[in-house]
Amino acid sequence: MTFQFDHFSAAVRAGGEISATDTLALRQWAWADGMLSQRDAQALFELNAHARSKDPEWIAFFTEAVCDFVIDGSEPRGYVSEKDALWVIEEIDKDGRVESSGELELLVKLSEKAVDIPNVLKFYTLDQIERIILSGEGPTREGAVVRNTVTAAEARLLRRLIFAAGSHGPAIVSREEADMLFRIKDACLESDNAPEWEKLFVQGVANHLQGFSAYTPLTRERADQLESFMRSSSPSIGRFFKRMGDLNLAAGLAEIFRSPDAPRDFDGEVGEAEEITAPEKGWLDHEIARRAGIDRYERALLDFVAG
Repeated sequence: MTFQFDHFSAAVRAGGEISATDTLALRQWAWADGMLSQRDAQALFELNAHARSKDPEWIAFFTEAVCDFVIDGSEPRGYVSEKDALWVIEEIDKDGRVESSGELELLVKLSEKAVDIPNVLKFYTLDQIERIILSGEGPTREGAVVRNTVTAAEARLLRRLIFAAGSHGPAIVSREEADMLFRIKDACLESDNAPEWEKLFVQGVANHLQGFSAYTPLTRERADQLESFMRSSSPSIGRFFKRMGDLNLAAGLAEIFRSPDAPRDFDGEVGEAEEITAPEKGWLDHEIARRAGIDRYERALLDFVAG
């Protein structure tokens, strides 16, 4: 029997559920033409919002399908455009906040899979997880509302997010992310938090102070320029390669690709990154001075950095 998306969608809107069998049929429907359209992706958001219950397989499919559309649906592939970032936010924010595990997983997965995402989406994702922690309400919570508490699930999501490649750099914690960790720590100081939270706070802030990465991704604009150049069929490219053929290629290529700078001293750069600078120390002192005395999270952080 052929899968009829319109009939299925109407059933879900009327309060139906999405089973594992339904999800398999949706997978075949979504990639029948090789690529999801924005209309199709929007239809998946609507299914996610209206389904009475959803099989766990649905979350994996929903996030994979929407990520493919947003990240690889336009050139340059691997990036999230400002337009698509705003579209994702608009779809999720129709009811004012993240309402489902699928939406929350999508936000984190976009940061993990994309080379880079616009700041508006980075900050929106951080804000949504922080709101869930402070309000005690959201897709990571069940039962009674417990405000200002970090659960194990939320600590895992935060860890994935702040160390994601598309966040503020692969394995690098930004100032905005470190500020958020301190805000959550202060708000949840007296709460019964998951053990994973203290470890994340210490490692996240320490990474901001001492982390090093030699990798800087191309901006989306620069990647688009390179894509356009590679797709170009102008005669000038042909003339360039003809000229290359007339040269001593070994010497020519060595000269063209020779770096004008001395080789990088990565060991030295790592050592410099581990040294806490005056501005970093000033920021840390300011954060710690917000409360009288040093709490156990700050003590663990200072011991870790000193070690």
